[in-house]
Amino acid sequence: MNEERKNRDAEMHVLLERVNRLDELKAAVEKTEGAAMSEERFAKRFLAFSATTWSKVKSGSYAGSLASVAAKCAAAIETIEAQLPSIEGAAKYSQEFVRTQLAKATCAAVNKARAGVESRRVVAVLAPTGHGKSAIAKYLQGKGAVCVEGRQAWRTSYKAFCSDIARAVGRNVPTSWQEYRVEEEMVKSLSARDGVLVIDEANTMSAACANAVKYIVNRTGYTVVVAAIPSLWDKFLSGNRDEVLQLVNRCQPVIRAERIAEADVSLFLAARGLPTEGRFPRDIAAAANAFGGFRTVVSLVNRLADIGEPSEDDLNAELKSAAAEVVSSGVGK
Repeated sequence: MNEERKNRDAEMHVLLERVNRLDELKAAVEKTEGAAMSEERFAKRFLAFSATTWSKVKSGSYAGSLASVAAKCAAAIETIEAQLPSIEGAAKYSQEFVRTQLAKATCAAVNKARAGVESRRVVAVLAPTGHGKSAIAKYLQGKGAVCVEGRQAWRTSYKAFCSDIARAVGRNVPTSWQEYRVEEEMVKSLSARDGVLVIDEANTMSAACANAVKYIVNRTGYTVVVAAIPSLWDKFLSGNRDEVLQLVNRCQPVIRAERIAEADVSLFLAARGLPTEGRFPRDIAAAANAFGGFRTVVSLVNRLADIGEPSEDDLNAELKSAAAEVVSSGVGK
């Protein structure tokens, strides 16, 4: 009996050390993001057990397996430490983020997915290159999401997909492992009970990867955002119709944006004290839709802001200059 007591005391000592480290990491995340995080939110976001269990563990009154919960704490420490650098970068970015129509629609769909029926926890965001998909992913990352960018290897390697997802969360999963083990480790890495996973360039997924997204939704508490170029997503859908349709059935209404709106351009203009009506938003939106997307918007707005109080002649000159740069660079050829 004394031996059992000594063993439990030793396990409790290890557990409390990990609890202290998690408290330090919680404070680091709060400082980085500039906002306090409740114990319940912290548990949902990073821990594989409830806030009630977390409270008992911290008070030393937890009566369950100390070794088991200590292992889960160790996994959470590893995850948060791995994510801190990206959390820091994304938090800074989110302060400067312009909430376009696409961004607002995406965030609303994510919130609805997290609060709604479990089987509808996929958000599909379709927009051309330069229309803000990656910017939205980075913004969501600043709010706690895990982000991963699709790559060509996913088309032929299911293990590469699973390994990349796990690595984004902070767990190293070699592709040399057997497929079932890589898949299970991916799911284990997604231990948060209210997380968001953003998959950018999702058109690089294979049919098996589409099935994996369904598997993630079924097995974890994550909402999955898949962002893709509309034409490539449509091609992916037509080539893997059964698998992707099953994925779409788990989606909130698909968000599809084809053009940059004048209202979105006005947000950028307003931020720099420039005219938000008339030719400025209209002509800049037309240029952005012709080439470059929001990069063109940002470039033109910055140039005009540097002038001070730009006239329509200044606008014409900057539009002409931007178009000439596109031609000289060979973009669009």
